[in-house]
Amino acid sequence: MSAFEYYAKKSEDSVSRKRKNKKKLKKTPVKISKNEKGDENPKKNRSFDLDNIYNLNLKNSSKTGQKLLEWLIHPISINDFMRDHWEKAILHVPRNSSDYFSQLFSLTELDTILRENNLQYGTNVDITSYTDNVRETHNPVGRAQPHVVWDYYTNGCSVRLLNPQLFAPEIYKFMANLQEYFGSLVGCNVYLTPPFSQGFAPHYDDIEAFVVQVDGEKHWRVYKPRSKFETLPRTSSRNFHQDEIGEPILDVILRPGDFLYMPRGYIHQADTLFTETHSLHLTFSSYQQNSMYDFLKVVINNSLINAEKNDVSYRSGLPVGYQHFGGLCESEKSLPQTVQRQQFENKIKQLLTNLKNHMDLDHDIDMFSLKNYYTNSLPPSICNDELLRTVANGTKMLPNGKSTGEVNLEIAEVKLIRGNCFRLVEESMLDEETDQMTNELRLYYNLDNSKLLHGNECQFVVIPDEMGLFVKKLFNVYPSFIKVSDLCDDNEQVMQLVNDLWERGLLITSKNITTTPNSN
Repeated sequence: MSAFEYYAKKSEDSVSRKRKNKKKLKKTPVKISKNEKGDENPKKNRSFDLDNIYNLNLKNSSKTGQKLLEWLIHPISINDFMRDHWEKAILHVPRNSSDYFSQLFSLTELDTILRENNLQYGTNVDITSYTDNVRETHNPVGRAQPHVVWDYYTNGCSVRLLNPQLFAPEIYKFMANLQEYFGSLVGCNVYLTPPFSQGFAPHYDDIEAFVVQVDGEKHWRVYKPRSKFETLPRTSSRNFHQDEIGEPILDVILRPGDFLYMPRGYIHQADTLFTETHSLHLTFSSYQQNSMYDFLKVVINNSLINAEKNDVSYRSGLPVGYQHFGGLCESEKSLPQTVQRQQFENKIKQLLTNLKNHMDLDHDIDMFSLKNYYTNSLPPSICNDELLRTVANGTKMLPNGKSTGEVNLEIAEVKLIRGNCFRLVEESMLDEETDQMTNELRLYYNLDNSKLLHGNECQFVVIPDEMGLFVKKLFNVYPSFIKVSDLCDDNEQVMQLVNDLWERGLLITSKNITTTPNSN
């Protein structure tokens, strides 16, 4: 008997975690399928599909991410999805294929994660409930001990695993590859809900949500945004009362293998009140604060910085007495607008119109994507076959005391290890010796990022100006390989650059070129 089953079936002498003045819900152990008990081997067809998709990383990482999205929404095509649903409308895909998502996660894996890791309440695990229109969080302080978590569960509370990519390899691999397509952070939460319960109040989120039903069943109700002001919101909502949200546009039970997409702003709630079974689902997310508004904030700020440097009119002073040209109190006066007010308004409009002349869209894209994606994204998931063709397969100590690792890059074909984990950026830097601003080329990369989203300081390599051309060539030939000899053309400085990128793990060769010396 697994620890999961043990805690789920624990007798009445277990410490009660009931909430005050709440009726104790019926204890119903989660039924673990034969596959999860290990009595039968899981079906291979869907796992085989995913493995095939991941193998595309050897060719083009963005294509791999696209194929993962196609796998999620199958049989809907990406073109149809983007035209009819993306940021517009929900998509429900029922499937008669209970093992469709079995490779991603399982109940047994959740139990193992709880038992083998030091998970903290509020950081890694939330205990929640929603009863009599009241949403509550029941997190104690400190470590989420498995027997305590399961006791909460058997007393009607839902369990939310907040950052499963730290503990679940398949979820991490899926997220790291999917972000290559979106070019935006991809997150994930795991939700386990006991029978006859609901864990969360009706609400909407600030992300595009991809709901994957892994085990059990869950009753979902989805509602349109209440107004145009809550359409595609940049922040999540408060908890709503039932009488605030109207009638659902979707009322459905998700079963294992089923999929649901919801644009941000669509109100939703889910329960197991009538399904008489538990539910385990994953919610993948993307496009959090990745809107035109967020991008324009960067564009306008950078344009103002450029305008201030290059156009004296943006540095001219405000008119004397501008405070009296307008304002809440001034607008209440019955007198017509003064000539000074009209002149001031015309001046502001002219400066705003001229601001577009100071826009540098290439730089803005670099800055926004660096801050919103590369700095905070997951590191790429590198498979074993790829590791054999990177610096990770470099020098090793042999039992006889000798070392391996003679790598002859001059005969190699190389490419960037991923298509969307690098950013070549030109930044203005202050030279402390001359007190002058100088430009510096930096190649940022997320290879050394942590698996905890938003917890990184993106690493970079300073690229000499004369070497920028060769780095751009690596970008432009991707996903194809290029011979190092063709890239370098006997240029020692370029060869040194290739070695630097290789030693940081940023390049991959078309085949294993590490030689092993004679061990005699």
